Amino acid sequence: MGPADGVGSGRPAGRIRKAVNGALGRVRFFEITVSCIGILLAYMCGMYATGSFHSASRWMGAMLACSSVVAVMQKGTYRDSLRAGALRVLGTFIGAAVAYLYLRMMPFTVVGMLAAVFVLEAVLMLLRLYDNGNIATVTLLIIMLVSQMSPDADPAVNCTLRFCESAVGVAVGVGLLWILELWNRFRQRLLRTGASPDGEMVTMDAMPLRWGHLRVLIASSLGQITGAGMAAVVSVVIPLLHLADGGGLTPLRQALLASSSLVGIMAGSVVFGIWSDRAGYPRLFRLCPSIVAAASLTAFLCSSFGVLTAALFVAGVGIGGDYSMDGEYVSEIMPRRLRRLAVGIVKASSSAGTVAVSTVCLLLLRKYGVGGGMRHALFLLVLILASATLLTRLRFAQSPAWLLAHGRQQEAEHAARYILGQDVQTGAAMREEIAMRGRRSGLREFLRGGNMRRILLSGVPWACEGMGVYGVGMFLPLILISTGIVADGTGTAARIVESVGISVVAGVFGAAGFGVGLAAVRRVDGIRMQVLGFVVAAAGLALLPLARALHLHLWWGVAGFMLFELFINAGPHLVTFVLPSRIYSVSERGVGAGVAAAFGKAGAAAGVFVFPFLMHHGGAELAVAVTAAVMIAGAAVTFVLGRGALPQGKRTPQPED
Repeated sequence: MGPADGVGSGRPAGRIRKAVNGALGRVRFFEITVSCIGILLAYMCGMYATGSFHSASRWMGAMLACSSVVAVMQKGTYRDSLRAGALRVLGTFIGAAVAYLYLRMMPFTVVGMLAAVFVLEAVLMLLRLYDNGNIATVTLLIIMLVSQMSPDADPAVNCTLRFCESAVGVAVGVGLLWILELWNRFRQRLLRTGASPDGEMVTMDAMPLRWGHLRVLIASSLGQITGAGMAAVVSVVIPLLHLADGGGLTPLRQALLASSSLVGIMAGSVVFGIWSDRAGYPRLFRLCPSIVAAASLTAFLCSSFGVLTAALFVAGVGIGGDYSMDGEYVSEIMPRRLRRLAVGIVKASSSAGTVAVSTVCLLLLRKYGVGGGMRHALFLLVLILASATLLTRLRFAQSPAWLLAHGRQQEAEHAARYILGQDVQTGAAMREEIAMRGRRSGLREFLRGGNMRRILLSGVPWACEGMGVYGVGMFLPLILISTGIVADGTGTAARIVESVGISVVAGVFGAAGFGVGLAAVRRVDGIRMQVLGFVVAAAGLALLPLARALHLHLWWGVAGFMLFELFINAGPHLVTFVLPSRIYSVSERGVGAGVAAAFGKAGAAAGVFVFPFLMHHGGAELAVAVTAAVMIAGAAVTFVLGRGALPQGKRTPQPED
C-alpha cells in the first residue's frame, strides 16, 4: 500500500486507504518479530535448560525468563536496557537471596511469605532500589510458590534456577536490542547511500544499492520461497498418504494431488501476468499471498481428498501470480548493473524455501511421527510463509517503470521517491528507453507482436525443466523407497523419515547449484548455461537406470540425483526465470513472464501427472529415464532457438545489463 497505488486521496476509498496506510506505518513488524524471537528463546531456556534440573518448576521458570525479556525490550534503546537489565538482575539476586535465607530456616507458610516480602521491600528501600524492586518481589514470590508446589525441592537449586532464568531473559533482551540498533544504523546508512552532498538528484538506473532495493528483493523472494515450500510439503504429504495408509493412494490420486497446485500455478501465471500489465503490481502483490494463505488454511482444516486437491489448485493460482510478477517488479526497480543478478537471487531464494521447509518437515516427522494429523499440520508451514509474505508487501508502491510505460510520469517520479528516497528520479535514459519500447496490452496483442520465437525460447525449456524439477522433486521420497535405496525392513514411518532426510540433502545440492548459477549469471552466456545444465542433469538422472542395469550399488543413483539437483538449478531452473525479463520490454514483461511461467508449470503439471503412472508400470527407472530424455529435449530447443531469439546486445555478458 503506497502513494503510487493510483487511487486519489479525495475519494472515500482513497481516504480509507490513506488512513489504513498511516495505521500500518505505525506497526513495526520487524521489531515485533524480534520480540517474539526473544520470548521464544527465553521460553526454551525456562522449559528445556533450567527445566532439566527441576522439571516441576519449568513453567514458572519460563514465565520469569519471558517477563524479563519483555521488561527489558520495552526500554527502547540498548543503553537504557543496560541499566534496566542490571537493576533487574540485581533485584532478582536480592529476592532470591532473601527467599533462600527464609527457606533454609523454615518451610513455606502464607504468613512466612508475607513476612519475607516485608523484609525484602524494607531492604530495597534502604538500598534505594524500591522503585526498581518489583522484580525482586516477583522472584521471591515465585520461589516461595515453587517450594509450596515441590516441598522436596532444594532451596539452593530453586533460588539459583530462578536467578539464572531472569538473568538469561535480561541477556536475551539486551542482546536483541543491540542487534536492533545495529540493524537500524545499517538501514539508515543504506537509506542515504549515494546521496549527493549538494542535494543533486540520482537516477534509478545508475544509483547505488539502497534499503528500498533490498526491501523489494526480500518481499519478492518470499513469494518464491512460499511456492517452493508448498512443493516441499506436497512431496512429503504424498508418501504420508500413500504409505502410512497402507499404499491406498492410487496412481491417479497421486497424480491429481501432485499436479493440482501446478495447474493452478499455470492458470495464475497467465491471469495475473495479463492483469499486472493492465493494473500494475501492488494490489496483486498483496492478493496473491492472501489467496495462498486462505487455501493453505483450508488444506489444514479439510479431511476430504477432493477439498484438499481443490485447495492446492487455489494455492497454486496465488503462487503462479507471484511467479509472473516477482522477477519483473525487481527488474524494474533495481539499478541497471544489478538487474540480472537480482532477478536470479529472487529465483534462487526458492532453494532456501525447499531446504527450510523440508528440514522442518523432517524434524516434525521425527518428533511427532507420521500419524494422520501430520499430513494436515504440515500445511501450516505454507500458511506461515504466505502470511509473512503478505506482511512485507502491505506498503508496496507501483513500479515507476510501469507508470512511465502507461504515460503517468508524475506518479512515476513520486513512486521512485517513495521506494528509494527523496533524492531519486527515474532519469531521462529510463524514460527514453520505455518510450522507445511502446505499449501493448493484452494477450492477443502480445501473440500478434512477432513474439513467437521468444515465447518458444522462454516457454518450452521452462516446461522441460519444470517436469524435471517437480517430477523428481515431488516423488523423490517415493523413488527412494520403491528402488530400495531406503531399506524396506525398517518400517513405514522410518522409511518415510529417511527418504525425507535424503530429500533435504538433495535440496542443499539444489541451493548450491543456485549459488553457482548466481556467480556465473552476469559473466556467462545464459543460453550456454542452460544447455550445459540440461545435459549434465540428464546424465545425472541416467545414473539410476544405469546402476540397476550394471548391478552397481544403488547409492550411485543417489549421487546422480545430487548431480541433477546441482546442475538443473545452476542452469535451466535459474536461467528460465531470468530470461523473460531480458527478452521482453517493460510493457510486455508481465504477459511474457506469465506465458513463460505457464509453459513451465504446464510441463511440470504434465510431468508430475505422468510420473506415478510411469512408476506404476515401469518402476522408478522408467520414470527417471523419460525425465532424462525430456532434459535432452530442453537442451536441443535452447540450442536451436537461443541465438535467434535473444537481442544481440544481450547475448554477451555485460555489467550494466
